[in-house]
Amino acid sequence: MSKSMTVNGIDYILSFEDDFEGDRPDPTKWRLAPEGVRQDIGGQWRDCMTEVRNGELILSAKIDEDGTPISGAIRSKGVFEQAFGYFECRMKFHRTTGFWGAFWMMCGDVFREDGSAVSGVEIDIIESGYRNQGAVNHALHWDGYGAAHKQLAHIVRDEGQYDGEYHTYALQWTRTAYIFFIDGKETWRTDACGICDKPGYLKLSTEFGTWASPIVREELPDCVRVDWVRVYKEVGAT
Repeated sequence: MSKSMTVNGIDYILSFEDDFEGDRPDPTKWRLAPEGVRQDIGGQWRDCMTEVRNGELILSAKIDEDGTPISGAIRSKGVFEQAFGYFECRMKFHRTTGFWGAFWMMCGDVFREDGSAVSGVEIDIIESGYRNQGAVNHALHWDGYGAAHKQLAHIVRDEGQYDGEYHTYALQWTRTAYIFFIDGKETWRTDACGICDKPGYLKLSTEFGTWASPIVREELPDCVRVDWVRVYKEVGAT
């Protein structure tokens, strides 16, 4: 693991890392995401669906005994946040459809409806909601999640992302662009509706929704596995 790197001419040093040792998420780096209803089919995040085992974070997904789709999520809110830098995660995606895994960030005030992503943005570094199409996507969301909500997304069609192997997903967040990478290859760059300059926290999650349909009950439970997460900040940044 490198303590420094250069990406697109910018020098970075390591500011956060987790190799998921032990038997639970490191409380100095992560919190379990709040339990509760997610998305449009009543799925819920549940603490019991998140575990660390054999050097992996395992975010599971299944249908509970009462018929509720449940899944796991963690976030670094309150323990680690950063604006700008290079953010990367090594993940292994699920086999079935009906839910998706994601490595994402919530930056600034995403709910502020001011016509700009500068004040706040959700950055979906990678999402696997297109499992049934053999595709993944990057996305940005801003101006809240109501009538003013705006989004921009880029789909990457690549069956290989579901080959049962680990792949590395990354974001370079600069003052002029969001640049996305899969396995070291640039896959999308955009400046959306302005570049957010507010710190963001990390999220790793699985969740159910019609976007990832159909749910195949006989193929559940399933999971997304995370090998490691690393974040780098620009050399000289405070």
